[in-house]
Amino acid sequence: MIKFFRKIRQNLLVEGNTGKYLKYAIGEIVLVVIGILIALQINNWNQARIENNEERIALQNLKQDFDFNYETLDGYITQTESIKTSQLIILNHTGNKPKPKTDDEFNILLNSSLGLKEYFPRNGSLDELLSSGKLRIIKNQRLRKLLSSWHPLFENIKTREKTVLRDIYKINEYTLTKASWLNVDAAISSDPSKNNSYPKSGFEIDNRILLNELEFENMIENASYQNDLLINQQKIGLELVKEIKDLIEKEIKE
Repeated sequence: MIKFFRKIRQNLLVEGNTGKYLKYAIGEIVLVVIGILIALQINNWNQARIENNEERIALQNLKQDFDFNYETLDGYITQTESIKTSQLIILNHTGNKPKPKTDDEFNILLNSSLGLKEYFPRNGSLDELLSSGKLRIIKNQRLRKLLSSWHPLFENIKTREKTVLRDIYKINEYTLTKASWLNVDAAISSDPSKNNSYPKSGFEIDNRILLNELEFENMIENASYQNDLLINQQKIGLELVKEIKDLIEKEIKE
């Protein structure tokens, strides 16, 4: 094709038809420019198609992760609130206040007040987007901003969580020196749904003696206070996860 156009130009020059030659040359330039523009448009279209496909896959992966994060964080809040309730019940039995009717009743309460487990979200898809610098493929600016804010908020939750776990560890250590963990385990394992059972302690001890210790009361109170702060952060996190979920679902539908 190039040889064909070159031959036409040469013939025009041989004929001495300069005017026609210039017009033809300009027309050829225009055709080349149009060809380049069409090629660029096709390239841009292909690139947009690739990015749209990448965004669709990323949104689907993010949806799976944040559906999981919402469900687990919601359950985690329920767990933390239950622990706080047990701690408050204990505080209603300390010092001169009435004690639980039985040692087993107190042991079950004590165990449930110290049962916090760590929260582990699923962040694989988001981490991959952040580490590869591909978060930009998410076109919704609000969604990008919320996704970027999840990790800092999650770190706040973990910081509060570590504080509560530290306080729980202190209560565990204090109980080791003042009461019987075997009696706690025996009370828990008496539940028919449990697969194992523990005997009572061989020592004559009633764990309700802890309720007469001011230090124990202070440790439970402090753990309860820190639990409050943790619950606040958890609820803020849950609101963020819900908004992220809603935006992801909206983008997928569109």
